[in-house]
Amino acid sequence: FDDAFWERGVDCVLNALDNVEARLYMDGRCVAHSKSLIDAGTLGSKGNVQTVVPGRSESYGSSADPPEKAIPVCTLKNFPYEIGHTIQWGRDLFDGLYNRRPKQANDNG
Repeated sequence: FDDAFWERGVDCVLNALDNVEARLYMDGRCVAHSKSLIDAGTLGSKGNVQTVVPGRSESYGSSADPPEKAIPVCTLKNFPYEIGHTIQWGRDLFDGLYNRRPKQANDNG
């Protein structure tokens, strides 16, 4: 979007983007042109909405989410998008096949 886009009556931008880089880009454009931003997103089963009002609230880029303590199970099962997710998915699969199931069979036998 060029400057003419931002100057012709855009009051608020609604985001539903799939990556942080795109969110930061749109946030930067909104900050530069003093436009409100409503950013919405999901990660696994978690949802988030952030409203940014110029001069009244912090921008998307000025805040950071706290680090996850563990990888959400729904991310591992449905959309392992980082190498760490894939490794953990493999560990969970291995543990289920070669540890939990044999242990259950031995406990029931």
